[in-house]
Amino acid sequence: MTAALWSVSLFALVFFLTEAERVDRNQAMVGGAILMLFLGWFFDFYTLQAALKAVYFDTLALIFGMSLVGNVLVRSGVFTVLATKVANYSRGNAQLVLVLLVLTTYSFSLVVNNLATMLIMLPLTLAICSSLKLKPVAIVAAELVASNLGGASTLTGDFPNMIIGAAGKLHFDDFIGSMMVPCLMLLAVTLGYFGKRVVRLSNGVATTGKSIFESSESVEIDYYLLRVGLTVLGVMLFALVFSYPLGLQSGSVALVAGAVLLIFGRVPQGALLKAMSGDDILFFAALFILVGGLQSAGVLSGLHDLIVALGARNATQSSLVLMLISALLTPFLNAGPTTALIVPVASVLSREFPGSPVWWALSLGVLAGSSATLSGATAGPVVSSQMSYQSGGKPDSGWVLDSRTYRQWGIPIASTFLVFSMLYIVVWVR
Repeated sequence: MTAALWSVSLFALVFFLTEAERVDRNQAMVGGAILMLFLGWFFDFYTLQAALKAVYFDTLALIFGMSLVGNVLVRSGVFTVLATKVANYSRGNAQLVLVLLVLTTYSFSLVVNNLATMLIMLPLTLAICSSLKLKPVAIVAAELVASNLGGASTLTGDFPNMIIGAAGKLHFDDFIGSMMVPCLMLLAVTLGYFGKRVVRLSNGVATTGKSIFESSESVEIDYYLLRVGLTVLGVMLFALVFSYPLGLQSGSVALVAGAVLLIFGRVPQGALLKAMSGDDILFFAALFILVGGLQSAGVLSGLHDLIVALGARNATQSSLVLMLISALLTPFLNAGPTTALIVPVASVLSREFPGSPVWWALSLGVLAGSSATLSGATAGPVVSSQMSYQSGGKPDSGWVLDSRTYRQWGIPIASTFLVFSMLYIVVWVR
């Protein structure tokens, strides 16, 4: 009991320091991992060997490979040109602007993580809204939700699914078959939900503007980087889709793809660590060690017993309880850490209830929770700070997306996602 209490206290302290931004999140996580190893040695419940076994190296390899793919494609300029040309078709109509930008965000998020996608889309969205005299808050909020949906649709879309795929030994086509359909349905719900709000904020039709669309002409595509990036991405996706019959591990595929891009991707030496998401790799490695300590201390077995008890030892009900817990934790802990925390419990449940929708329940629960608040997904706080800077200190200008403003839309849409996902688990997957 003492070891469990110390482990939970350490875990809570690390996340308090991270969320309060008292220290750098990587420093807090690495320091927490080291302290967890010390507690494991002191109370004799966690060893270095056990810590290494707790790390999902396939996930780290996927982050490495997909980050380099995204970096090369972003530097090629193709995303900016495509997004700007797509926006050109809106012709100033507020709802069409929303639809085109949201669909573009979703499409990018299928292969590029949420933060990278929003860093591409946000400057373009703000420029378009400024040119067309639109208030961007509802559009940007819808893009954040769409980026979560895109990330949840595929194995390589974002960190939570990478963790789930590694833990559950799931393949690329597993996610396409079980996650893309509900995510596309929820994307339609998102467009309908935010469409009315965009019209209300813009009073219908925006002013037609031309200046922003001309910017696509000034962006030159680096065709060498485009060819290299698309070739590696295409081969990588082919290998991931056919990884099971080919006997390949998804992490190995991503690792080889990343290594090829390190050689041929012309990554600037000064930006190498950022290009391969070195900070994220370090963060998740330390997080896995922390979660492994909780598991060795017996904390997660208690959570497992609670889920099974509340689920009346029924596979579907237990999956629904797992989904609800994931959805409630994600707004506070963020999507990646919540997934890492719950994955060991989901692994046990998947063995107890073979063929049950445990993994999809976890993914959908994290998706709903990450859409409820700005802090639920990594991109949220970054987007909020950049929009605050753009607002020029005018909180009523429609250019400020703070936590309170986002919650007004995020909580209802997340609740809708959760209800739909529960029905999906009960009716479709079972």
